[in-house]
Amino acid sequence: MDLLTKFASIEIRPDTHISEADRTFCQAHQAAYDAAREALQELEFFWEDMQRQQQEALAPVDASSESYLTARNKLYLSKENIREQRRSLHPVFISKLIDYFNSAYHLTIRAEGIKENLLPHEPSYRSAQDFKQQAEEYTAALDSLALHYTEVLEQLFLQTSGRELAEAAVFDLKEKCRRAAWSSTNGKARFTLKKSILQLDYACCLNYYHGHSSWEIYQQTIDILNGIVHFEVGGFSPIPYSLEQVIQKGAPDDSSTEFTGCVKVRSMKLYKNHRADIKFHTEEFARKFVEEYLGTVPPC
Repeated sequence: MDLLTKFASIEIRPDTHISEADRTFCQAHQAAYDAAREALQELEFFWEDMQRQQQEALAPVDASSESYLTARNKLYLSKENIREQRRSLHPVFISKLIDYFNSAYHLTIRAEGIKENLLPHEPSYRSAQDFKQQAEEYTAALDSLALHYTEVLEQLFLQTSGRELAEAAVFDLKEKCRRAAWSSTNGKARFTLKKSILQLDYACCLNYYHGHSSWEIYQQTIDILNGIVHFEVGGFSPIPYSLEQVIQKGAPDDSSTEFTGCVKVRSMKLYKNHRADIKFHTEEFARKFVEEYLGTVPPC
């Protein structure tokens, strides 16, 4: 089944898939977006009328109509600036909604992809014979566009294959862990499980700079550590402080780290040959993490 067929088979009813708090957020931003579009359009009319009044008043003395409205750089307004501000509301509206859901549900949905699907496409070839017509059609489409938050949610749920948002966050997390744990070129595992120790083959490096050395943890290792946090606490929060420090700093001062306060994962040790050993409290915990988060076969 190709991607378009897959999307077409997903029935999306976005308003029934979000919480009341989510709906309140969306409706508040919808109201602000709609009000801003209307207010800026009215401002354009007012501004044109103000400029016309200035032109009429100063016409007998042949003075500039800008002598008072924008004198001394105190006010930066123009018809084009107002229009550009109004056109910019559409991508801002999309970003606000996607940023909210990404933060609330630990998702990694790209707002840019949704903008590409919902916004008119700006012409890019200035040498094209019909570029001027394309540009006029593009700006006219932006001026008439009126997005609704359910359109943004439809795009969001398409990217989660229709999953509930909390479920999609876990799926996304585990997918990142799998891709970090398996080579995309040859499909081989980048890890080895030895009893209660998970060995990551290419996880870190020791950097030397001006006589000082510091450890660097690679992004794929951070992805797996995020999975370990979820495995440890059974959710996305609260993050144990010892794990949070490693994930946020990304460069521990010492090669060995004890994950104090954790009941499933015990410690991590970094090696100069780029290997990292993550030790669990029991073999069962280590095996369960590998099965649920890294998988026993390469990701599709």
